[in-house]
Amino acid sequence: MRHTQARLFCTLLLITTGLYGHHAMEFIELESYNIAPQGAFVFHLHHDYMVDDREQPNLDHWELTQGLSYGVTNGLMIDVHAHFAKFGVGHLIEPQTALYQPTGPSPFMEAIAFAMQYQITHNSPLEIAVTLTFEQPFDRSVELLDGQQGLAAALIINKPISGHRNLLLNLHTELDGDELGYGWGLGFRIPLTPDAHGIATGIELLGDFAGEYSILPGIYFPLGMQDIVFKTGLEFAPNQGATRSNITLMYRF
Repeated sequence: MRHTQARLFCTLLLITTGLYGHHAMEFIELESYNIAPQGAFVFHLHHDYMVDDREQPNLDHWELTQGLSYGVTNGLMIDVHAHFAKFGVGHLIEPQTALYQPTGPSPFMEAIAFAMQYQITHNSPLEIAVTLTFEQPFDRSVELLDGQQGLAAALIINKPISGHRNLLLNLHTELDGDELGYGWGLGFRIPLTPDAHGIATGIELLGDFAGEYSILPGIYFPLGMQDIVFKTGLEFAPNQGATRSNITLMYRF
């Protein structure tokens, strides 16, 4: 949604590391159909390290995202999250590039985002939901990165399969300043043990409609109870030389 997210969309072929999948208890990047039930909260914490171009280390950056979601009703959830990030000098706009050679500025609060998700269908063969996200950059993001307000929307279509497996499709669009982007995501999740609610693995394909894509395999661990989930994965954009590692912790209460 911000200037840096637009760059990441072009290289990793997805809309951030910040827009989708923040509150989802299932996948890493994809928005899932399931949300916090009415009156419940989900605290989520994410760390992403991104290599936009393996030949240009000045484009490396990392981001720490913290957020809280709340189930307003059994079909509506709201969310707020903030991004704390460190950027290589290659992400900066002029004249900031020369001022922060060679390693870039110190980490700073980049943006805050507000989101909502609404489930359109209930107890149906295809589970359908929509999300809407607004993001506001902080002053330092505007100064160093030309960060801009952004608005994103996503359509979620989930097909539950017996044994706590599921096939998920995301279609999303984002307006970042005056730049409009479109993307898609497809995911499949399967348990690794006889316990359908135990350790699971999944793979996510993320891309645009020009043929670019990335692959994100992940593994998801419940920590002692279903309300605490640890997730981690590695994302690859084969034809871009871009990679990303993710670590996520989620707690529903």
